[in-house]
Amino acid sequence: MRLFPNSLAGRTVLLVVAVIAVAEFATLSLIGHFRRTSHLNQTVQLIASQVRLLQIVLPSLDAAGRRQLSGADAGERGLQLGPDDSHVPRHQPRFRFARHLALELGERLGEPVLLRHGGPGQRTGLWIGFLAGGERWWLILPPPRFEPQELPADLWLGLAGTLAAVLLIAGLFVRGIVRPLARLGDAVAATGDGAAQRVTPDGPREVRRLAARHNTMLDQLATAAAERREMLAGLTHDLRAPLARLRLRLALLDSDTERAGIAHDLDDMERIVGQCLQFLRSEEADRAPVPLAIAALLRDGVARQRELGRAIELTISAAAEPRKVAIAAGNLQRLLDNLIDNALQHGVPPVHVEFSMAGESLARLLVRDHGPGIAEADRQRALEAFAQLEPARATNGSCGLGLAIVRRIAAGCGGEVLLGEAPDGGLEVVVCLPTS
Repeated sequence: MRLFPNSLAGRTVLLVVAVIAVAEFATLSLIGHFRRTSHLNQTVQLIASQVRLLQIVLPSLDAAGRRQLSGADAGERGLQLGPDDSHVPRHQPRFRFARHLALELGERLGEPVLLRHGGPGQRTGLWIGFLAGGERWWLILPPPRFEPQELPADLWLGLAGTLAAVLLIAGLFVRGIVRPLARLGDAVAATGDGAAQRVTPDGPREVRRLAARHNTMLDQLATAAAERREMLAGLTHDLRAPLARLRLRLALLDSDTERAGIAHDLDDMERIVGQCLQFLRSEEADRAPVPLAIAALLRDGVARQRELGRAIELTISAAAEPRKVAIAAGNLQRLLDNLIDNALQHGVPPVHVEFSMAGESLARLLVRDHGPGIAEADRQRALEAFAQLEPARATNGSCGLGLAIVRRIAAGCGGEVLLGEAPDGGLEVVVCLPTS
């Protein structure tokens, strides 16, 4: 069970409610304290004045006058006078008002006073004993005069209205803080997913400053990415000329053995350069390509692979045949070529290519080989750029960009790439693409 909400808005509102609750509790405590103190002082003053008056009057009255005065109103509504007889309660009160009243009256009158009550749970008056002319008399204070004083209902209504107004104002302020933060969080998440998203600075100064720094970071990342693309593009372009000269010199060699070894190295170098160029081109994919019926393009791509003598099997379901995917034709060709090259280079032929539907609006392109596959713990890393799961792959014309190119192209179309194990062994690469 969580004690605090997860959201910033919830915690801020909880903080406001807690502060208001503590402030109102302190206010009510102070109001109650002053009301009790004031009530006690007024009661002490009233009883002390009545006792002094009765101490003067009672000794001068005869028996008939005392009986007439006994049980009658003693000058204050509800305050009665009674003799010391069997009707006097025997229980000594222990509640706080009685203790304070006895202490204050004793100091005011200069003599101790006795207090009696009907006992716990008994709604009886509070009997206050005093001496007058050597006789014990009792003033009876009715319950409303010494019971705890309740706060008026209009005060509670006023406090409730104040709390509601403060919560409304706090909610508006919190909304003004949280909404810009939420938009900034969405922009950061989109940037982390590869789709850089700027945000309009809004809200408090600190949030606006954070949004401005986010936008500045995007500009810096874009500049760095452009420089990286330019550097890699120039590097790969410059490598093609030395490779062409090497092939020319290779043709002039007399030894077939030397020619075969160098030719293999040149093929590896050209494959690496080609992967780097494809990786750069996949980064510059169209943002809104025209939807294409990719079934025919897949047939053409597989046909070109078969012309090279590669064992490729293609299956296209009837449901997927007319479906269109928003992907550039060049990107689709790069995606398919990299999947097939990866399957042939690291797996075992034949390679199975299957195009079907995974839902009403989701196409499924599956490429499966019969090789050793990829361990489940390494599959996520295999999709990263320049990832080398086996050191031997680095010397086999691979630079770890094949699956990274596939994932980047799929992500640009709003899709995803999943790696799995084929039922009869081998790696199974599933590319899910939304259809239109």
